[in-house]
Amino acid sequence: MSSYVNVHLANANRSFDSAWTYAIPQNLAGSISVGSVVSVPFARRSRAQRAYVTEILSQTPEHISAEKVKSVISLLTPEAVVTPEQIILAREMKRRYFCTIAEALDTMSPPYVLTSGSTSMLAARLADKDRALDLLDGEDLRSINHVRVIEFLLEYESAPLSEIRQAVGVSQAILKTMEKNGILEFFRTRIDRKDETEAADYEPDQPKNPKAEQKHAIDCIVTAATSTDQDKLKEFMLYGITGSGKTEVYLQAAQQILQQGKEILILVPEISLTPLMTRRLRSRFGENLAILHSRLSPYERYQAWKKIISKQVQIVVGARSAVFAPLENIGLIVVDEEQEGSYKAETKPRYHAVEIARMRAMLQNAVLVLGSATPSVSSFYRSQTGKSELLTLPRRIGSHGVAKVEIVDMRRQMMRGRKGLLSDVLEEELRKTLAKKQQAMLLLNRRGFSRTIVCHKCGWQMRCNHCDVALTAHQRSWNGTGDSLRMVCHYCDRIRPVPKLCPNCGSEHVGGVGMGTQQAEKALQECFPEARILRMDQDTTRSRTSHNDILSAFSRQEADILLGTQMIAKGHDFHNVTLSAVLSADQMLGSGDFRDAESAFQLMAQMAGRSGRGLEEGKVFFQTLQPEHFVIRTAAAQDYMTFYREEISFRERMQYPPFGHLAVFFVRGFSVEDTAEGARALQANAAGLIRLYGGSFKNTELSAAAPAPINKLRDRYRFRIIARDPSVEVLTRLLQITIDNTKLPEQVFVSIDIDPWSML
Repeated sequence: MSSYVNVHLANANRSFDSAWTYAIPQNLAGSISVGSVVSVPFARRSRAQRAYVTEILSQTPEHISAEKVKSVISLLTPEAVVTPEQIILAREMKRRYFCTIAEALDTMSPPYVLTSGSTSMLAARLADKDRALDLLDGEDLRSINHVRVIEFLLEYESAPLSEIRQAVGVSQAILKTMEKNGILEFFRTRIDRKDETEAADYEPDQPKNPKAEQKHAIDCIVTAATSTDQDKLKEFMLYGITGSGKTEVYLQAAQQILQQGKEILILVPEISLTPLMTRRLRSRFGENLAILHSRLSPYERYQAWKKIISKQVQIVVGARSAVFAPLENIGLIVVDEEQEGSYKAETKPRYHAVEIARMRAMLQNAVLVLGSATPSVSSFYRSQTGKSELLTLPRRIGSHGVAKVEIVDMRRQMMRGRKGLLSDVLEEELRKTLAKKQQAMLLLNRRGFSRTIVCHKCGWQMRCNHCDVALTAHQRSWNGTGDSLRMVCHYCDRIRPVPKLCPNCGSEHVGGVGMGTQQAEKALQECFPEARILRMDQDTTRSRTSHNDILSAFSRQEADILLGTQMIAKGHDFHNVTLSAVLSADQMLGSGDFRDAESAFQLMAQMAGRSGRGLEEGKVFFQTLQPEHFVIRTAAAQDYMTFYREEISFRERMQYPPFGHLAVFFVRGFSVEDTAEGARALQANAAGLIRLYGGSFKNTELSAAAPAPINKLRDRYRFRIIARDPSVEVLTRLLQITIDNTKLPEQVFVSIDIDPWSML
């Protein structure tokens, strides 16, 4: 009989993140299983520690005396919260992403699981609604997070703290500060145990007759799913131009694989795409699916998790974190729009969902399908070198084919005295589109009112005192006047009023430069007063249902123009849209990251694909000051192969992914001197290891320790060290040894990212 367990502590740091053995007490015999969460005594700590059970043992390990083994104190969860496969994944994530086992497992298990026995939770409401409105209109608030919490509670009156944190994207500390300042009052509320899932919004749909290319792709995927060969990764790159029917391939392949008794996991890059994919899946498979994404309330996520782990559903759809869904018999994993940066987590553990999907496909002998109209350079390279199989859908479904793109040279527009948001040709096309009762989608990849505030006399720019970045002007959203601006830092969320006079030279000529979505919305409304305009950006999608509300309204043709940031560019299928445009293509180029060209090409090509998906032919416009730019020309021509050949050549010359791997140490601290000292110590130790073990690190390159491009964030100074090597295993080993053997000054911290999505 099993008498002992190995556990991993939830609050362990890397130095003691290992298996610890405990005895199972008599009262818990038979109740504890692999994946349970327990409380255990540890060292001299007075409080019991939460821990995951990662192994059941019949006896203690040889080096441990049974008499010295302490006992588990209690069982915290009535069921196992992670599966044995997820524990294997956690071990790999520890090796690959520099996290602890428990940090990886916490990422996989829904937060509500650990409190599922409680009958009430802490909630908040505004202490004084009139005072809250005065605060919104005044200048006393110092953080945009405070503004968002107030606006959220003006709309919903009250909500559990956990729901406010998720919906608005704030920390518990911010809510406590607002309570301390008398803005909020906390109270306990009973947990409503009724099913909170959204009402089904779909009509039954039958599979379409696939085109020849679609049928070939479906057959290849299904044949691979029936293969018993477990030694080879079964990966496909489904490369199909926008509107070529990739989703239909997913659905028909999924249907046949479901009939084999297998489970299906489908990932989409953004929450805004989840409702669309969910409707398509429900139309085919009814309620045989669970939805997982970050905008669900904790209890909703717990409900979805329960459905999956109890095998009530066979299909899971969701954004990045859904890759960890506790499915145990997966036949097909689909990563739609696989090129998207949102699949890369920006907080610890910094995992890449595509890599996790690849691991799970190997562990469960499942088929992995990466789908895209604009594949990532690294993924497409895999299909060219035999690591995955390429399936292509070169034709658009429907009679019109891909919409033609017209590049508009905004330099000529300016020479003719036109300085507004729209070129004359785009304004004319918008008028025609509105007159025909058709719809338009306009992309401007910058939220806020204007890019920043400058003095037009001396050149002074309004910058954040706490971060090394310019502030962005935002309209106040609650008072509805549209005239009052506040400045927001998009990194630390602090807000400041706009000065009436330049603090540098005293000039009155202080104003905004660069247009954001708020100002664009205002300009469009002035130009087309009869048009119904919806704006979709991070500021209008704060509440849990806002993505779905905006897209559903546009789908029902309750608006004529959808204006937004990159979240409107991908995956949407609106058949009445006959005009799409990129209002300022130049904004997407030149941020200094090696993925700049790839990201810009993908976004523009995806935006071009939104137009002409119905019965009417579509038109697309790219407005730019650089009409001859290689990326803009290839995106306008929808010529991925020409772009890929140019980009892969550049990557090979520079030894960037997929030809090599990059790792970045980000060192941060409140003192610039201490931070620099810590960065130099890390660099010196890493360089010493390279010299000492020259053979192992013969291809490793290491940069000097230097200030990061964004030198300060949230009052912390930042230094950066970049390491590069053809082997990710070699890089991981170098970083691991360096971190474990470097003593940093107090209050100096280091984070590591391998193949980061942002180098800034």
